[in-house]
Amino acid sequence: MTLKFKNIIFISGLTLLFLILWGISLLADTPQGYSGLGATTDLSPDDQVIAFSYYHDGDASLYTVPVTGGRAELLAEPEEGTSYINPVFSPDGKNIAFIKQWDENEEPFGELMMINIENESIDELTSEGNHVTDAAFAPNGKELYLLQSSVYENYSPIASEHPHGFDIFHLDLKTNQIEQLTNEDAYEMSDIAVTPDGEQIMYHSYRDDDILAFYSLESEMENAFVPKGADLKESIISSPALADDGERVVFSGVAGEDGNYIYEGFIVDLNTKEAKKVTSFNEHVTSPVFFNHQNKLLVTVDENFAGAEPANGYWIIDLDKEDSRQWVEIKMSEKES
Repeated sequence: MTLKFKNIIFISGLTLLFLILWGISLLADTPQGYSGLGATTDLSPDDQVIAFSYYHDGDASLYTVPVTGGRAELLAEPEEGTSYINPVFSPDGKNIAFIKQWDENEEPFGELMMINIENESIDELTSEGNHVTDAAFAPNGKELYLLQSSVYENYSPIASEHPHGFDIFHLDLKTNQIEQLTNEDAYEMSDIAVTPDGEQIMYHSYRDDDILAFYSLESEMENAFVPKGADLKESIISSPALADDGERVVFSGVAGEDGNYIYEGFIVDLNTKEAKKVTSFNEHVTSPVFFNHQNKLLVTVDENFAGAEPANGYWIIDLDKEDSRQWVEIKMSEKES
C-alpha cells in the first residue's frame, strides 16, 4: 500500500468520523421516544434558576428548577409531536426565548418563541415553515439574534440529511421586524451568543476544522480561529458559550488519547486563543454554561454517550477549586420520572 493511498484512507476516515460525531451532536438531544433531561440549559441572570428541557416519549417540555436542585416546575408543555428546546433567559430574567421544534415528512422545522415567566404567556416570534435552531438576546433585551438554515439535505452520500445553509438574522422585539445579516449560506453554524458590549455575534462553525467565529455588527467582518491547547487532542469542539466578561469561551472538546473520544469542558482565553481543560469526568461533557456572577460552570454530563439513549445529568463546577463538582438533583413529577 503506497503512502499516498494510506493518506487518502486516513483523511477519508477522519472526514467520516467528523460527520458521524457531528450527526450525533445534532441528534443526541432528541432521540425518538426518549424520556429524560435535555442537554441544553441556561441560567437566570441572578444565577438562581436553571431553565431546561425534559423529554417524555420524545417530546420536550420547558422546566425551571433552583440551581441548588429540587422539584422541577413545568413552564410550558407543547402539543404532541412538538418539542420546546434551547431555552435562553432574557437579560432582565422575565422572559425565556426558546425553539419550538417539530417534524413534517421527516424534515425538522424550528420556530422562535418567547414565554413570559410570570404569566406563562407565549409569543410566536417567527413564522412556521422555517428552521430556526438557536437564538440569543442582545444585552439591551430588546433584540434577538438567531440562526436559521435554508435547506435540509445531505451534502455527502455517506452522511444523513441535516440542516445546512445557515445565516444570522436580527429580530427587533418592538417592531417584530426580522433582518438577515449575513449571506454565508454556511454548511454549519450553531451556538450563537452576543458579546457583552453588543457589538459582535459569536458562533460555532465548521470549515475543515471546528472554529469559533466573531461577526462584527459594525464592520460586517468575521474574525475566526481554531482553539488550541495541550489537553485538546482533536480540532473537534461543540457547544461553545461566552462568559459574561466577554474574555472567555467554554466548550466541549476531545480530551481522550489513542482514539478514545472522551469529551470534557475546556475554556479558551480569547486574548491568547489557548484552551485549557477544566473538567475531569471521563464521560461526555457537553453544553457548558458560565455563571453570571460566580466563577462557576453548569455542565451537562451524559454517562451513556455510546448508548442508544442519553443519561444526562447537570453538574456545577467551581473553577476556583480543583476538581470541584456538585450534582444538581432534580425531582420530576410522576409523569416524567
